[in-house]
Amino acid sequence: MNLFLSRRRALRMGAGTLMAGALAGCTLTRAGKITTITLNVAEVTDYGNAIVSFANTAISLSFVTAAMGPANVALANTVIAALREALDAFGTAAGSSTSVSYDTTSIRTAFDSILSDIEQINTLIIAVIAGMASGLSGTVVSEAKTTANAASTLISLLKAMVDMTARRPAVGTAVSAQEAVGQITVFVARHGA
Repeated sequence: MNLFLSRRRALRMGAGTLMAGALAGCTLTRAGKITTITLNVAEVTDYGNAIVSFANTAISLSFVTAAMGPANVALANTVIAALREALDAFGTAAGSSTSVSYDTTSIRTAFDSILSDIEQINTLIIAVIAGMASGLSGTVVSEAKTTANAASTLISLLKAMVDMTARRPAVGTAVSAQEAVGQITVFVARHGA
């Protein structure tokens, strides 16, 4: 029985190590009871800016705004502006550093604000696009759903940078961070306002 438990523990540890290794945007170190999380500034900024671009483009599409309703579109605009401010605050706090400690108060405050805003974008915009009726068809709807999946992937990666248990399923198929940013870039170029 102990051998079975040891195997199970080894598998869990291996999965945790694999997940941590997959998140190149952060590192986690422990010294005694102190845990330090180091964030890759460029990745946080790139992912956040891609989500802002996606959100702005998505709410400029008539079928998305119709599904969201005027009140939620206004709220989404407010959240997008707040996310921009949080990204600016994060950039200011990080300065010219390539990586920063999440444990630093100014970084933690800015990053937590980013997480709060992207969660609202997920609820207001991504969930609406993902839940659109299959009766809506066309290239733009299909592209919006694919790009919502890419944005969802980036949200999951940002959240996982500080919470290794916060892996959330993407809207559709899983894509790499680079693919997600690329899909958003193409979507914005095609449909941006």
